[in-house]
Amino acid sequence: MIPDAVQAGKEALRQGRLQEAIQLFEGYLAQSRQQDKALGIPADSSDGEALEAQMNLVRAYHQLGQTEKARSLCLELLQHPNPQAQGWAKKILLRLPTATESLAAPSAKPVEPRSAPPEEPSPGAGSLSTRQRAAQLGMKIPLPERAGPLHWAKWGSLGVGIVFLWWLSFALVGSHLDFGRLSFPRQLWFLQGLLPWLRNGLRWLVAGSLAVNFGVGLLFFAPWLMDHLHRRLHKLRWATLGEIERHSPETARLLQRLCAQKQLKLPRLGVIPEGGPLAFVYGTLPDGGRIVVTQALLQQLAPDEIAAVYAQALGRILNGDILILTLLGSPVQLVYLALEQVSQLANKRRDLIGHVAPLLYLIYTVLSYPLFFLCRLGTYHADHFAVEATGNPNGLMAALLKAAAGLQEAHKNDRRPSSLLHCTRLFSFLDFKTTAAASAASRLRDPAQAGQVFLWDQLNPWARWMQVNSSHPLLGHRFQVLAGYAQRLRLLPELSLGSGPKLDGARLQSRFWLDLAIYAAEVSGMVIGWLLGLILYLALPDRLDPKVIAATAVVGYGLGLGSKAVLMYRGSLSPQPTDVLHLLADPEADPCRSQPVELDGELVGLGQAGYQLGAELKLQDATGLMPLRFTSPLGPVGNVFSGLKRLRALMGQRVKVVGWFRRGNTAWVDLAYVQAGSQQLHSRPRLWLALFGLGVVLFGVWGAFSFPNLRFYLRR
Repeated sequence: MIPDAVQAGKEALRQGRLQEAIQLFEGYLAQSRQQDKALGIPADSSDGEALEAQMNLVRAYHQLGQTEKARSLCLELLQHPNPQAQGWAKKILLRLPTATESLAAPSAKPVEPRSAPPEEPSPGAGSLSTRQRAAQLGMKIPLPERAGPLHWAKWGSLGVGIVFLWWLSFALVGSHLDFGRLSFPRQLWFLQGLLPWLRNGLRWLVAGSLAVNFGVGLLFFAPWLMDHLHRRLHKLRWATLGEIERHSPETARLLQRLCAQKQLKLPRLGVIPEGGPLAFVYGTLPDGGRIVVTQALLQQLAPDEIAAVYAQALGRILNGDILILTLLGSPVQLVYLALEQVSQLANKRRDLIGHVAPLLYLIYTVLSYPLFFLCRLGTYHADHFAVEATGNPNGLMAALLKAAAGLQEAHKNDRRPSSLLHCTRLFSFLDFKTTAAASAASRLRDPAQAGQVFLWDQLNPWARWMQVNSSHPLLGHRFQVLAGYAQRLRLLPELSLGSGPKLDGARLQSRFWLDLAIYAAEVSGMVIGWLLGLILYLALPDRLDPKVIAATAVVGYGLGLGSKAVLMYRGSLSPQPTDVLHLLADPEADPCRSQPVELDGELVGLGQAGYQLGAELKLQDATGLMPLRFTSPLGPVGNVFSGLKRLRALMGQRVKVVGWFRRGNTAWVDLAYVQAGSQQLHSRPRLWLALFGLGVVLFGVWGAFSFPNLRFYLRR
């Protein structure tokens, strides 16, 4: 059994009482050496308890910043007869800075190990973290330029939400109120002209009162709604701080310290038994915040990485952005709850009701879009708070990388989209839709190669535009900012970002505007058609009907779709064999210029019957996962009734896919065909895009001659 002094020292070290722990370990080792000398035992033959004390003493020195003492003790362990102790000491020495390095970078002393020492004297099992940390906590770091003022975004989002709620209350209730009997006395006959204004004002006043009452109700009801949603759908349970402490003692100390400093009540801590590592936070009052993590996050992340995730979540509560997101986003969750109910009903009945689910999902996504900007901005500020609170930007980088890879792996075989990922998209610490690149990067051991996977996020002009579709900043942007924090703290970044081939920025920028015009060809065609119709009508007002303006806009939209089909899938399909990693590491890829590719791997991820339109088809090879988009030769109807059913029979099989690779905030391949053995299943994205454009053109031409005379209605 470990002596009481060693056990007391370990407890003091766990609670952060470093000086007390050092005194206990040094006192025990001195007493142990005296006993060994009296008994004639060699100094390098210490027992397991003494070895345990030495390892913990290295950890205490390391946390306190006494690097030379930690190095000296490691050099002693190199002479230990136990080969496991020698290997452990050698590993730690490689990461400890020398005296010269410490003088050159006095603020870059490594602290806080990754995990607690072993409970039993097993030198080979010691897991002292060698990740460098800031010399002291709370060091101030300037925010990056891309992180603008958060208070303007919060108040702007809240104002837009109030105006929308006010308008909705007026449309549903206020506009239907009848104040026709309201009038002035005869003596005030001169005020009769104000009656219409007064009646409308009362309608808006009633609508405003309803909006205020609804908003106040949401302030208290929204957290309860979210609690109920996650208990019902995801089996949420509340955990104690002690349970979290068993996985990460640093997290418990961090939460207690920060809540005491900010005079904040400890947030409720929840755990969900979900397969992938995920953390999210919600609540409408600072003292009523909830921080929820999955069991996988506690199991797959190191203790210092868990602490970084909790610090980031606490930052969102203290900064106030998550409070606005919960207030405005909780009603949207009702749409998702309806989506889940319809999906479950479709799985039982196997009829067309399942196709209502994609419509509800579309509504849910559209309603979530206005909140994306606030979420992205709040993420930058929360990351900044976490780095200042923990002094560990590398821990947060590693947590993001591991969580992205874990989510991809855990949900690759989902029979339908994970409700947890979609339901917590605004409240999570990363956007699950942008994890493909991180999943591929996590498979690489070389940090320089892993950093190249994120060059697209940093350098490609499309990244700024495509980020609009993401609820969080692109991971490449976040890693770049976190790496900048690490450099300011004089730490070596976890990922080597910015390395790789030199790119011609001017060429990328000039090509971008042409590609953007092609990518938005239908919008450009509609605008040009509308202008052309307007010019024709103004030039020939006596011979043309105003409907020609709408007709030419529709024709322009259809011509834009047709030209898009030709330009985006131009040339013959001559695919080049490649893999997922090389495609994701290409910084010049874009969503417009197609790259014919051939991939070999396993087909995974297709949803079950009743949820086809929400399903996501993926290919997994040795380097990562790639989403695939399939268009049946029979078009959208074929997708629902035949194409995806045939693909479902190939799930889990080794296949070859050929198609056009594209890259936006996520990457995907538009399929040309899937081949399994001698069987080929063809996809026709180019054909149906062109046919749809032709149909729109014909509809516009028909409408120009068949619609009612709009001038007649305008004159009325």
